[in-house]
Order: sequence, then C-alpha cells, then structure tokens
Amino acid sequence: MIKSGDPYQFQVEKTAAAVADALAIPQLDWLVSYQSRVGPLEWIGPATDTEIKRAGADKVPLIVCPIAFVSEHSETLVELDIEYRHLAEEQGVPAYFRVPTVSTHPKFIDGLARAIAAQDRRGGLSCEGGGRFCPANFSQCPAKLSA
Repeated sequence: MIKSGDPYQFQVEKTAAAVADALAIPQLDWLVSYQSRVGPLEWIGPATDTEIKRAGADKVPLIVCPIAFVSEHSETLVELDIEYRHLAEEQGVPAYFRVPTVSTHPKFIDGLARAIAAQDRRGGLSCEGGGRFCPANFSQCPAKLSA
C-alpha cells in the first residue's frame, strides 16, 4: 500500500521526528516501530515486539509513545499496556512506560483547530506541491483524494 502511494509511514515518521526534535534531549536514543500486523499483507517494520526483545537483550528501558493513536483504545490499553508490557518484563527490559495519547487535551484540540483554520484560509486541504500534508509522490493522501 505504501508503494502505491499511502502516506501513513511518511506521516508517522515525520511526526515522530518532530516530537524527538521538540524534546531537545541531547543524544536521545529513539526509533519508530510498528505494531498490529493484521492479515496476510507484509507490514511496516521494524516490528514493536522485535524492538522490545532487542531492548531486553540490550538491558535498556523503553518509553513507548503511540504517535499514530489519538485516543485510548484496544491497541493502547490492551496491546501496549498489557501484552507489550508483559513481553518487556519477560525479555528483561528494566523499565517500560507508555505515554498517554493526546485524546481531548486542550492543546491538541487547539492545535487541530488552528491547523484547520489555517488550511481553510489557504483554500482547503491540498497535497499539491508537497504542501503541509504529503509530498506529491503520495498519491493516496486523503487530502489529495478529496481535492
């Protein structure tokens, strides 16, 4: 799906890099991993369970930030909080923390409102020319499809 123009991986990794930059922690050791493989299609990697096992082998703590999830739901409350925490404990990860989703935090809602208002002033959602959303090669960008 990504090869056919789906911007999901691009958007997740761009967002994660922005969060890491905003933290401004010198020599921050971070990476993006992917979970919830469903069905027969190959999923994006590296897989979160593989990275948890690597953290256990390296004896490093983990802070998991569900970048692609806005609300708490089964993938955060069950998979991240229960299943992956259990895997981390089994693998000897010294500490495992999960950052809460943004949910309805006032700053998140305000940021969404400002982004939508700014795009509206520019004439609506558009991916043309790379713009705010996706570079032109992501033909499956929802904003591009609706334009």
